[in-house]
Amino acid sequence: MKKILALLILCGALLLIAGCTNQPVPPTETPTLTATPTAEPTTRPDLKPEPTDVVPPIQQVAIQVTKNTVSIDPWVSVLFAGGSGQPYVTEINATIIRFDGITETKSVSYPPMNTNIMLNGTTHTDRVIVDVSYTDGHTYTVKDELVGFQ
Repeated sequence: MKKILALLILCGALLLIAGCTNQPVPPTETPTLTATPTAEPTTRPDLKPEPTDVVPPIQQVAIQVTKNTVSIDPWVSVLFAGGSGQPYVTEINATIIRFDGITETKSVSYPPMNTNIMLNGTTHTDRVIVDVSYTDGHTYTVKDELVGFQ
């Protein structure tokens, strides 16, 4: 038993001596990381509404644009409410230009009254453009407005 204990003490001493005889390694320089600023997007979304077209009285329709006020789902609704020009409508295109620069367009062909087009909005001010195409081949921009989040 004394021999095993002496052997263990000898091995422990050798391990300590072997670890202490190594020369310390000088620390190597670590490269310094610097953050390079990323360029801001040079183009901002075009959130400035343009004037709308004058639609002939016989082709006028009612379009209502509203935005949901719940921040977890800020959708935008474009409601086709009909009007005297409803029989002449062949298509409605609703486009949203969001505050974050994303653009989305949805279309409905030959929409019945109370057709609702749902677009994904933001919790900021977005731009909504509504174009209506008619049987005579003309397309008019009937809405171009900013829709704010309340």
